[in-house]
Amino acid sequence: MYSGRIPRVLKSRWASLFVFLLTLWAPARAQVDLQGSWRTLPREQDGSGMIGDIAGIPVTDGDRARVASWSPEDFDTTEFSCRPHSWDYSLEGPRSLLRFWAEIDPATQKIIAYHGHFNQEEQEETIWMDGRPHPPENAVHTWSGFSTGEWDGDTLVVTTTHLTESYERRDGLMRSDRAAVRTRWRRMGEYLQATSILYDPVYMTEPYIRTRMMWVEDPTMQMPPYPCEEATESPIPRGAVPNFLPGKSPLPALNRDFTDRFGTPYEPRLGGAETMYPEYISKMKTMPRPPKVVAPATEEAQP
Repeated sequence: MYSGRIPRVLKSRWASLFVFLLTLWAPARAQVDLQGSWRTLPREQDGSGMIGDIAGIPVTDGDRARVASWSPEDFDTTEFSCRPHSWDYSLEGPRSLLRFWAEIDPATQKIIAYHGHFNQEEQEETIWMDGRPHPPENAVHTWSGFSTGEWDGDTLVVTTTHLTESYERRDGLMRSDRAAVRTRWRRMGEYLQATSILYDPVYMTEPYIRTRMMWVEDPTMQMPPYPCEEATESPIPRGAVPNFLPGKSPLPALNRDFTDRFGTPYEPRLGGAETMYPEYISKMKTMPRPPKVVAPATEEAQP
């Protein structure tokens, strides 16, 4: 007669089936919805306020030389007056209002791609979620590059390649067109955080990590257009390349007699992998402090 008890072998099969279904369901449950309008939270951008300061960045000698030769008139050249910000730079931009929306396959309801739009310079990115490979190395490079995404728990990990050479800061600090960026997007309730890791075999000796990027969800946020028209604020002849010869740059951070409000010595402002780590603070304490303080707002030297 049937005793009302489930045979042990049947129990085992049901348990195995339950565990199998749980493994299929768990990754989907961990995924979060990144769609929406995201307003930039106030944050301190890279740097001390002294133009040309690259402390904490693992630059190569070549990138350091580009900073030392950079002229602010670079932005007044006709060719560069409407140059877009790259997507990875826009993460740090002061007007980085952000919108994400998904492209969904109507038959499967799976997300094919996420699309993103930044307000400043109206840069856009497509993050492919359907498993497609990155193009070959010699494929076209663009301001936003080619991005693919995959979920790591509740964090969307985006890998971007095929980027056009662009600046990491608008004071001559560059990244090359061989760079790759890995960005980790994490939503925490109404907040969205991005941690970017730059890998650049040309201009960086180590990965460069930035973690301060944060947004808050704002359904009422308006995304105004950001048109650009060529406008030259100072006369730069067409074809000219504004620059400074070695040792001739007037940038405050490259002046041995200037310091910031923290009294930072001259050497750390030249950057390098060593300046990234806390242990470097002890070394800084042994360095002489420059005599004049530069006010961040005016960039004027104070006695």
